[in-house]
Amino acid sequence: MQGRDLTFFAQAAGMNFEPAPGAIANGLQIADKLPIHQPTWYFIYLFTLAGLIAWIRLYYGNILVQTVEAATNYQATTKMYNDNSLLKKQLDRFLHLVYFFSIAFFLLVLEQQKGFHPFDLKGPWLLLFNLGLLTGLFLFRVVLHSITGVLFNCVGTVREYLYNMFIFNKLLGLSVLPFIFLILYTPEVLQKILFWVSVLVASGIIFMRLIRGLVFSYRKDISIFYMFLYLCALEISPLVLLYRWLEGML
Repeated sequence: MQGRDLTFFAQAAGMNFEPAPGAIANGLQIADKLPIHQPTWYFIYLFTLAGLIAWIRLYYGNILVQTVEAATNYQATTKMYNDNSLLKKQLDRFLHLVYFFSIAFFLLVLEQQKGFHPFDLKGPWLLLFNLGLLTGLFLFRVVLHSITGVLFNCVGTVREYLYNMFIFNKLLGLSVLPFIFLILYTPEVLQKILFWVSVLVASGIIFMRLIRGLVFSYRKDISIFYMFLYLCALEISPLVLLYRWLEGML
């Protein structure tokens, strides 16, 4: 009681007491254990995206198993490509939406982890920038590949190649979403581990995509040399130019 009275008297009199060093250390430890609250719109966005995936799963079956099978089995991808049913086309559209919205938010998490804010954009504006960037790259590649197919009289082959590549976009969109939840809503130590695990998973899917390009060229009797030139010109070069452009804004 005496200690409480002295503390109250000191506060009433305007006196300042310096807290003990041990109290500061204990306070910091308690503060470190407090949960980090993310913006409310993060949860709403991710919950809506998860709801979309659940709806797709309900009406179209186990989409993750189908996508993984197509990404690891060339014959399965060919079978899906030859399936011109309306149901398959609808599923492809929905999975592309999942890819755009999931990867755009994943890029937002990466940008925040690295403190990278293009044009000083933050929050929802940075998310919209990522969405626009992904959409622009997607359309640019489709148009560029279509022109290449017309010039070299191989429109059908180019369309099949794009379908093979977009399988990995769908797999990437489905794979990173659980990591986004875990990175945002787990303790700091786990966040760092999950962050690098998610980067490794995304890098592995991109590597699988490059392997599929080589497999596709072999199946279609395309010279490995020409396929290498193609990958450098239409796959790797645009990404390098984009990286240099973003690097210049840092």
